[in-house]
Amino acid sequence: MDVTIRDGRNSAEDGEAATKLFVLHTVQLVPHAAYRDHSQQRYLNLLPSQTSVTSISVEAGITCEVDIGRYWSTAGVSKADVTIEFRGVRPVPSELSLRNGDGFGLARIHSELRDESISPTARFTKWKTAIRPKSEGVISPLGQRDIQPWNNKTTYQLVLHYEFSLEEKTSFTPRAPILQEVLYESIYESQLILAYDGDKKYLGYCGTKCLICFEISMPIIHYLTFASFLLIAPLDAFPNTISAPKGTVVIKMQVRHDDPAMLENLKDMIIWIERKLEKEVSVSCYATREDLLAGGKGSMKKRTLRKGTCASVFFSEPSSSKIPSSCKEGDVLMGSAFYCSGEASLPGDGKRPDGFPIAFTVGPKAEKTPSEGDVAEPKDERTSEERLEEAIRDLKVDQLNKLTSAEKDSGVFEASYSVLLEQYPNHIPLLMARLKHLDDSKTRSESLERIVQAADNVVSQISEDELALHFGKKVDKDDPTKVKQNKDLEKKKQYLIEALVRKALCFAEMDQDGAGQEFDDTLGKLKEWVDIDSNGKFAALAIERDSRLNRYGLVLKRINKLISKSNGKDTGGVKPYSKSSLLEKRYEILKKLGYVSLAKRDESMRLIAKPPDYMLF
Repeated sequence: MDVTIRDGRNSAEDGEAATKLFVLHTVQLVPHAAYRDHSQQRYLNLLPSQTSVTSISVEAGITCEVDIGRYWSTAGVSKADVTIEFRGVRPVPSELSLRNGDGFGLARIHSELRDESISPTARFTKWKTAIRPKSEGVISPLGQRDIQPWNNKTTYQLVLHYEFSLEEKTSFTPRAPILQEVLYESIYESQLILAYDGDKKYLGYCGTKCLICFEISMPIIHYLTFASFLLIAPLDAFPNTISAPKGTVVIKMQVRHDDPAMLENLKDMIIWIERKLEKEVSVSCYATREDLLAGGKGSMKKRTLRKGTCASVFFSEPSSSKIPSSCKEGDVLMGSAFYCSGEASLPGDGKRPDGFPIAFTVGPKAEKTPSEGDVAEPKDERTSEERLEEAIRDLKVDQLNKLTSAEKDSGVFEASYSVLLEQYPNHIPLLMARLKHLDDSKTRSESLERIVQAADNVVSQISEDELALHFGKKVDKDDPTKVKQNKDLEKKKQYLIEALVRKALCFAEMDQDGAGQEFDDTLGKLKEWVDIDSNGKFAALAIERDSRLNRYGLVLKRINKLISKSNGKDTGGVKPYSKSSLLEKRYEILKKLGYVSLAKRDESMRLIAKPPDYMLF
């Protein structure tokens, strides 16, 4: 629908040259739809004799109310000439849904009002993912404050817990279609969605903001007898966007009703997480199925659709290469399809402003085929007895690593290790299991020297010269034998790095003479194989080194960087730092730097940065 408004003033006759502000408001009452979804309001600032054309999307077959008036603060008499014209095409179906594997989607467009210039296009701008609760929802009665006074009924709540991950910082909209988009008509008392990051920090809620103004007339102070209050309260019927950092996002949803049986049906309710696509995904349109199968050669051209006729439009599936890698099977891409050409010569937008809805359900991803660079496993030259013996050995070491804490504390590990050591004295994974056992034990602080000795046993079985010689050259990826050798030496390299890390951490905790020099020497060897400054897994060593050199500013910078990346996850590595431990260490560094005020503030803000539990509804 195009609404043309022309200011009826004549600057020469009326002597006016100033602008006047007009308000255009249209609304349609569509059954089972929120009135605001079909309401449009525009403000038009017009000069004398100026004309403005506004294009508005309307639903066919439903009365549309159009109101035009002068804005309340606009002075003087306003005159306007108004013309309303309906145009456009009617697609069947009006909401097109494509599924992966169907090959195409078909829409028939009808021109019932006039000749129309058509040039169909479509694009996807958003995508949504369905998620289920991590566990079945819990129904519980609320307290005395939630008892309904008019019938003395107890209100019950259903609390649902959802989790998903974001690959980068972005915004999302949680949608529960069965409950949202209705307010007074809802049979449930209310529903509310709260979002948190992986550290239980509150991110936002899903709802709309409603301004409720009320006045209170009461003598508060002898010179103040009147007060006006503005309350901003969240409503839960209409979803809104929430910003979240990279990492884990937790959503907790509360649904309330006075009958617990009504909540039972929602204990496994699915919700949708809607996000914007970083790059729009376009869809090709064709006039015939043959053109679609030909692929790109016969895309639908612009043409005139005569009044009383119809035309078919075939929408192709989007290319799998254009679908974001984060989309998985069952996700839905959403966007708009436009059928009219939108020529510049046409009044207003020239086509339906928001287009018609179009959706695409993502199918399974293609399995990765071996690349040309992949090579087959080299021929195993071992005898059957050797293969059996090595398989038994690996199984024993694997089971040794899987012993429970209680079994390890009871001496089972030491007894089993002694037996295996006699059989396989130079087997590096066995020596590594011993090192991990000592380093992870409850009596670690009393066994630092034994841990250092265990680390030396691992290092002594690895030829650093062999590793340096191998990794100093490129590997011939076409040679199966060299590829296998590279994998074996890569494992040895990782064993060497882990042993050196555990050894350095032990020296860092020792108080005896020479421990500091041993720490520096071990760190020097480790830096020959890995960059401890750029990898968060070695954050404990980097922080310890900088602290020993009194580089507290650098330590503070490093800690702040690790905190910003945490979001519910520790730093990883042999000695991982959680967000709580990083906050505690930052507090200590601020005190050492003499920033007393910052240290106090950091301590008081710790409960906000890392709350002990989720914020209540």
